[in-house]
Amino acid sequence: MAAKGLSTRRRRVFLDALRASANVSASARAAGLSRSEIYRLRAKNADFREDWDHALEEALDDLECELRRRAVEGVEKPVFYAGKPCGSVVNYSDSLGMFLLKSRRPHVFASDGKAASPDGSDEPGETAHGRLEALLARLGTGDEGAPASDDGTVIEGTKE
Repeated sequence: MAAKGLSTRRRRVFLDALRASANVSASARAAGLSRSEIYRLRAKNADFREDWDHALEEALDDLECELRRRAVEGVEKPVFYAGKPCGSVVNYSDSLGMFLLKSRRPHVFASDGKAASPDGSDEPGETAHGRLEALLARLGTGDEGAPASDDGTVIEGTKE
């Protein structure tokens, strides 16, 4: 069912464009409407508002996937020598990876150095550094960061 004042075709065009771009102004233009008109229609129709929100969530899910891909798989960039392409390198984005970790796991990667509790309660968490040290200990590093066996003893020949 189309929102009052919004044809089925324009609604579909707007929602498809919004899903692809997450940009309300560009999506409204694609549907032949102004930004103020589309917001007015959103305010008047709960079904349209819900479809709009779902379209935006899909767009943001796609963006999150692309950011993760760039962080993990990297982006190939050309290398030039004397103004001519001579190869390429793959650049990975640690900052994109950290951004995603902070947004999805604030209880571990809080930017203020304090880890929030995983359940979202207001109880103070331990420091992120403390959690990292505990994780390293579970992964089996012994004294001075040398690899250790499961029982915590340093593996022979690896300690400097």
